[in-house]
Amino acid sequence: MKTLKNVACSIIILLLSIQKNDAQTYNGRIVILFTDTLEGKITVNLTGENKGMVYLEKSTTTKTKNKKEKISATTTEKIGYNPAIISALLIDDKVYKFKDLRNDYTDGNNLENCCVQKIAGNDSIAILQWADKNGVISYYTTTPRFNDYAENIEHPKYDDGGFKSFAAIKFSRCKSLGDKIYNKEEGYFYENKTASLNEKLQVWKNIIRDYIACW
Repeated sequence: MKTLKNVACSIIILLLSIQKNDAQTYNGRIVILFTDTLEGKITVNLTGENKGMVYLEKSTTTKTKNKKEKISATTTEKIGYNPAIISALLIDDKVYKFKDLRNDYTDGNNLENCCVQKIAGNDSIAILQWADKNGVISYYTTTPRFNDYAENIEHPKYDDGGFKSFAAIKFSRCKSLGDKIYNKEEGYFYENKTASLNEKLQVWKNIIRDYIACW
């Protein structure tokens, strides 16, 4: 029994080590919801999931003076933040937001708290870009009433004409747009298995433009 406990502890330590090694440290700023923007060294995984805390390390230098000399003292503070309260990360002139990503119908293929960049849209509806640890870039969308997570634009539900049904329902509040999607008008519909990535992105850009204009 003791051996099994030791093995279990070793596995836990190994997993924690792997998770820690996936994160990198960057100079940047963290925008905390409804509070402040903090600057320092950020430890975060830009190319994978962030299931634990995101850490910010900042140093403060204080100077005192006595009769003989000036004394400087530097203190370093490292604080962990839950990604749920982080509005944005600003690293290397890029803005990242945390988003759960859905790739297909299998829960095990979903990704949690990934750092994405917005390439089109607003806070309600957007196209998001994410790069994995191999440098492979994929694209996701958030839609009104469904923006707690982002969905892959190549989700299998868009196979076999599915885009017509699923997207038309999502945008039915804007009747003119919903009709364009349902009627498969050019530039507002794609067949997932045959359309190119650029064609899919253009369809979503058209949808975003029309939806925002609808209000």
